[in-house]
Amino acid sequence: MFAFWRFKFSLVILTLFVAVYPVTLSAKSAAKTTIKEKWREYFRWGQNKDNKEELEGTAIESDEELSPEGVVDFIDVPTTNVVDYGAFRVNFRFYSAGGVQNHLSFGVFRRLNIGATWDMEKAIGTEKLKANVPTLYSKFRVYEGGQYLPSFAIGYDGQGRFFDTTVDQYKERERGLYGVFGREVFFPGLEFYGGSNIAQFNDGIVLGFLSASFSIEQKIIVMSEYDNIRKAPDNRFNAGIRFFPTPSLGIDFAVRHILNQDQRERIVRINYISNF
Repeated sequence: MFAFWRFKFSLVILTLFVAVYPVTLSAKSAAKTTIKEKWREYFRWGQNKDNKEELEGTAIESDEELSPEGVVDFIDVPTTNVVDYGAFRVNFRFYSAGGVQNHLSFGVFRRLNIGATWDMEKAIGTEKLKANVPTLYSKFRVYEGGQYLPSFAIGYDGQGRFFDTTVDQYKERERGLYGVFGREVFFPGLEFYGGSNIAQFNDGIVLGFLSASFSIEQKIIVMSEYDNIRKAPDNRFNAGIRFFPTPSLGIDFAVRHILNQDQRERIVRINYISNF
């Protein structure tokens, strides 16, 4: 009798196992699928061609509505914005003594940009052209921002300014590794950004930067920024205007080192964004 009940009990357990185990596996599989889908949506991985084109069109249209040409950066200071997935951004910065900095970046994923900058001194004029070594650029938009929290991005920019051959480095050091927060406040069109950066880990010098912009009918952006914040003599105050002849094209007219008459510099920059 005991053997019979033990057999019956074993049969019930086996039946329950057969009935419940597939459901458990299904639930686990669904949970894994949901997590995988969330990550795919976060980066827009693995989209089919039709869906990719639809997403790219929506993203570019959304960027043009919210910020023409992407507004990935201002004069010197970065923002939390990135070039969207499937798009690219190119700009040409014309600076002192005929120099030109050429920058190209790609939206390799929804939130991740990778690119490079190539500095060419005396590119315009009669003096001998000097091309410096290209530098790496990357930015990752970690958080889009919400009702209470600002958007946040981290990145690396290896491009400095005014190369000094005597010390084999730029007089104005590269931004290096940085983090930046951004948020629209008070009323539409007014945005503030702030963050910190470190160019050299061996010296441990951390710098800060702040910027503000105001957009006028998506045709003009007035920009101001306070950069290289650490010691008063080296701090930089820059200001300028960005015009948008078309949503994908921005033209900057800016002045750097406004408070330092000896280092004051006027620059022009052309920014263009498009998709593949």
